[in-house]
Amino acid sequence: MRPQLQGLVSVAGAVLTSCATGHHSEAAVPQRSCAIVVYNQTPHALEVRMRVRRLTTMPIGALNPGELLTHSLPCARGSVWISGIPIPSQVGAPVSFRVVEGGAQLVEGERVEIVLHWP
Repeated sequence: MRPQLQGLVSVAGAVLTSCATGHHSEAAVPQRSCAIVVYNQTPHALEVRMRVRRLTTMPIGALNPGELLTHSLPCARGSVWISGIPIPSQVGAPVSFRVVEGGAQLVEGERVEIVLHWP
């Protein structure tokens, strides 16, 4: 075997060996997902955000008045907190509220409904 080919085969063998000995979970349990449905019962279109950490949220969608949004997340979180920010306020238009919020406990196998309304 040529020296260059022999070196390549040695490297490939080392890579395969390291992959084969990597840590593997003995009981890879799939995370269960819980469904949430968010309803917009306000007079304004909303940017819908979900709390990720204490002071951090992430956008999960936008809703016009009367619409609903579905989202899923791991049931292991235990609870969910949703905020709706009026989209018109983000472009400087006057609105009757700054934010609407709602939360719920997550129950495996059940759909959670959160209604955002004002007042």
